[in-house]
Amino acid sequence: MEFAGLLVTASGIVDRAQPLLRADDLGVLRGDGVFERLLIVDGEPDLFDEHLQRLERSAVMTGLRLPPPESWRKAIAIACDEVRGLENMSLRMIVTRGVDESGDEPSWYVLVDQVSPAVLAKRTEGIAAVTLDRGLDPELTERAPWLLMGAKTLSYAVNMAAQRWAREHDADDAIFVAPDGQVLEAPTSAVVIARGRTLLSPPPSVGILPSITLGRLFRAASGAGWETRLEPFVLDDLHTADGVWLVSSIRLASRVHTLDGKALTCVAPHDEIAALSGPFRA
Repeated sequence: MEFAGLLVTASGIVDRAQPLLRADDLGVLRGDGVFERLLIVDGEPDLFDEHLQRLERSAVMTGLRLPPPESWRKAIAIACDEVRGLENMSLRMIVTRGVDESGDEPSWYVLVDQVSPAVLAKRTEGIAAVTLDRGLDPELTERAPWLLMGAKTLSYAVNMAAQRWAREHDADDAIFVAPDGQVLEAPTSAVVIARGRTLLSPPPSVGILPSITLGRLFRAASGAGWETRLEPFVLDDLHTADGVWLVSSIRLASRVHTLDGKALTCVAPHDEIAALSGPFRA
């Protein structure tokens, strides 16, 4: 039977088909909130501490007060117990500002869903991508903190519009590029390239979300004899690299086989990179 999804609040499991947020909740009215999404692996939240730390960082950037860590742990334990034994499950931690501008009384909850077959297929089949101008200078990260560059907020309209644009132009996803040609990130993923036995990804200082899965990939790759570096690179580097991947908590490492309609050659060991990016081992 198809999994219908799960919703857990401070009160425990509730019917996700019933109303939860007020109509004037600022998460609904303005997309004012933060979130994290992670896999459930062997009945446990994958890399939970790292995701909680990033959620806390986003909350500080947006002026939100989060529930205490023990509240998250209790709700997530309930969720994980409920879906124990099911495969390919993902979990979202969601916080909105609530109805008070201060953010002192947020709305929060945990959602569990099954990872879609389309996402699972991209792990093995790879993806076609298009490059899109994000229209923001990376130097704005420090000069304009109100732009929330690098925060994981609920305001994902631009990201989703970029993915729709990609699909409308015969691609699966997009890669954002700065006006000066620097490669940034994908709407929901980090960008990684290989040069020989070196893996590179743009640093968060260019105004992108620090990637938790990238961190795991780099740690595992370093242990396997790869060199890893966070450093800027440009659009041309995507076409000359030995491999290009989009890396995220749910997708893991998906190889980009086509970019802007041109086939990319991958001479790097994709199977090794894919294995190093995830919690699964053969």
